[in-house]
Amino acid sequence: MSGYPGATGARLPRWLLPENWPEANNQPQLATLHFHAAGLQFEPDHAAAPADYLPLHGALVLPAFIEPHAHLDKTFTIQRSPAQQPGLLAAIAAMHQDRVHWNTADLQQRATQALRWAVEAGVGLLRTHIDWFSVDAPLAWQVIGDLHHPLCSIERVALAPLTFFADASDAQHIAAQVATSGPGALLGGFIHSSNWDAQAFQHLMEAAELWQLDIDLHIDEELNVEAQGLRWLAHYLQQHPFSGAITCSHSCALAQQDDAQQILALLAQHNVTLIALPLTNLLLQDAVPGRTPRLRGLTLVKEAQALGIPLLLGADNVQDAFCPFGSYDPLDTLFSGLLSLQLGAAFDQASALICQRHALLANDLVIFPHADVASWPLRQRQRYRLKRGVRYGETTDGA
Repeated sequence: MSGYPGATGARLPRWLLPENWPEANNQPQLATLHFHAAGLQFEPDHAAAPADYLPLHGALVLPAFIEPHAHLDKTFTIQRSPAQQPGLLAAIAAMHQDRVHWNTADLQQRATQALRWAVEAGVGLLRTHIDWFSVDAPLAWQVIGDLHHPLCSIERVALAPLTFFADASDAQHIAAQVATSGPGALLGGFIHSSNWDAQAFQHLMEAAELWQLDIDLHIDEELNVEAQGLRWLAHYLQQHPFSGAITCSHSCALAQQDDAQQILALLAQHNVTLIALPLTNLLLQDAVPGRTPRLRGLTLVKEAQALGIPLLLGADNVQDAFCPFGSYDPLDTLFSGLLSLQLGAAFDQASALICQRHALLANDLVIFPHADVASWPLRQRQRYRLKRGVRYGETTDGA
């Protein structure tokens, strides 16, 4: 399928532009986009536009979105398995009960629906955590591994409780299965005060290093000042630098810990990315029946940004016992983060928290043809995908 070689009149976010980019009326000048095999190139619009370029007329343009933290094995189960009490542990109990339904057809139907919603929203890379209930890979690992979509890459994270790594041979067994299951597979772990084991954490790290796996952790998803996960990891990396990439999701306890700044300073020295999950963590943290929550339950996003730590926002759970809401639309996640984290400049700055920067290499963009910077992301959310110059789909009511 042939496409446009480029586009004119694109309103790009400030975070994507060089510092010397020209302005007009205190706004960045519109850009001409060139789609090359080596990736997207752009320059300020000139008077003479190539006749075969797509005119965008000032449309807002972003790199394709990333959904860095989802749970396709759990999604869309809220109607049959709601949590009986508020909070994280009650949600975990509800999901264990729902597992009796997790056959191939059920998993395929729910995960496919989730993937379709994400693609309609403009997601080009989706990373899903998949629960492991023993040291052997679950059915969902294979079922979701077989999912494919031409507009969205899927990564899988083996989400195993920290206790599964207490035995070094079990840790190696889990890592070996992940490493041999194909590209886009990462080693994960659920690390919480309820299962804390420093030796098990060390086994996890060693197994990932041996099998050359990147790591994505559910870590310190609690408001306990004594939570040890991120603190231990920061000090461990000082003595044992890790060759791969590490992603730490949740990290809610940082907001309560006096040594949080020191922990972040150590993490900033290593290849660690933090992911905040505003929708689910606002719902699950400080959840006490009959009482309005006092605490936001979010990690220290601004402090981490100030230290240069990469950050992303993720949806986490969608329509299951952990979160009965959600849409797989990163704009909904971003809006939640804008309010709860008190972020500013939604399009020009905060949008970087939901964008897949590597999408620029694939000339993969999301176009908002009628949106304006002041209203985005709440109004005029019509959008379409422009990948390698080819236009795909259009939504008029979000995802």
